[in-house]
Amino acid sequence: MVKRRVKIRPILVTLNIIVLLLIVGFYSYRLVKYYLEENGDSDVESGEVLLVDAVLKKQKFVDLTEGLVFNEADKVYRFIGNVDDNYIEFSGNLYRIIEIDESKNVKAVSEKSVTNIYANLGNGFAKSYINKWLNGTDDANSGVYEKNLYGTELLFNTTMCDDVIDDVTNITCKEKSSDYKIGLLSLYDYAKIGGKSGYLNNGENFYLNTLNSEKKYYYITHDGEVSNGELTTKSYGVRPVITFSGDVILLKGKGTLEEPFVVESHDINTIKDLYVGNIVEFSDNKFVVLDITGDNVKVAATETLKDSEGNEITRAFGGSSSAYSDSKNTIGNYLNNDYYKSLKNNDLIVKSDWYIGKLSLDNLDYARVKSSKVSLNIGMLTLGDMFVSDVTNTLTILRGIEENKIVYVINKEGNFYGDFVSKKYGIRPAFYLKGDTVISEGKGTLEEPYKLGVKNEEESKEDKGE
Repeated sequence: MVKRRVKIRPILVTLNIIVLLLIVGFYSYRLVKYYLEENGDSDVESGEVLLVDAVLKKQKFVDLTEGLVFNEADKVYRFIGNVDDNYIEFSGNLYRIIEIDESKNVKAVSEKSVTNIYANLGNGFAKSYINKWLNGTDDANSGVYEKNLYGTELLFNTTMCDDVIDDVTNITCKEKSSDYKIGLLSLYDYAKIGGKSGYLNNGENFYLNTLNSEKKYYYITHDGEVSNGELTTKSYGVRPVITFSGDVILLKGKGTLEEPFVVESHDINTIKDLYVGNIVEFSDNKFVVLDITGDNVKVAATETLKDSEGNEITRAFGGSSSAYSDSKNTIGNYLNNDYYKSLKNNDLIVKSDWYIGKLSLDNLDYARVKSSKVSLNIGMLTLGDMFVSDVTNTLTILRGIEENKIVYVINKEGNFYGDFVSKKYGIRPAFYLKGDTVISEGKGTLEEPYKLGVKNEEESKEDKGE
């Protein structure tokens, strides 16, 4: 009997094909699974795209040293390094997306500081002046920032790291809290994102939420270094951190500086409809919107006053007191007479209260300035005002703490600095415009500011044929 030889070759080929099909099937399954996991939450029927889905498409899979990277330990997607595709515009201001958490909520921090105040962080964020300024409560003076935001219904409570850090070579985030809608960056955030080499280093001095065991707060210096705040009388910038709910719909944008993500929009017909941070043109000059919470809208010049040849005008605060007024030989007198009369359409300016209360060493609360006021057409900025640090080497109306002839100015680093009322500085006027003034055109940027639907005297005469 002849024995048949088993043909091994066809069997091996068949087995190889089966293995290859299994490999292809396995990786195809993983590809579909993770694609749907990362990009599958869009509303297919309506064609709407969620913000989180658009952001997740930027994830890096090869180079994990920069860009949007998934951190296995934290279970978050985090933008790290010096990235340029994590911009989001919200309520008129620019933010940088920091991370996406396990629940698909999107956390972002303002691109620059929005104010400069004393912190009172020694007993934690909850009792700080910063929390009071950021988040609204039953206190009438609270929530300066939150009350000026459109679209707060899109926001989720922000999670902050609360670990006490003594060793900056061992920065942890074991203790967390999410009690407030608006928070601050922690030392952990700053370190994980890249520290001095990351996009959070913006050339400003700004607060962090982190304390050490001696209750000294950490802050970032203008050159990106980590430092400890030892003096309660030093003020730094505040960069709000907000968190968008995972179901927020993306309206437009690509995440770049030129085309940031946008998730909120509304019609703008009058000054009252503007966002804080928008730029308006008034009397041939540009002004930034500071406050929209009242019937009228507070604005301040985007630069110091210049003469007809473009040279900066400098003046002393003047007088024998640091209390702002229109008394003779004071900056208030100049602003409310010569300057006010030089403005076209100055009938749109509303006479308003300017707060000149005095702080004390044991009470550096920004709300303290409201203990005293003066009613005038033109004022200047003070502690707690939005964008108070944007124009440096300028006068303010914040009075010196202990000396009646000292007034605070914004120094070259954008911080409050006490100097004599006799010293000369740049002038940054501020005033309130009627809220029902019509907007005729513009985009609210420095390049294309919003223009008011009013005519100056020359244009009116031309229309009348005079």
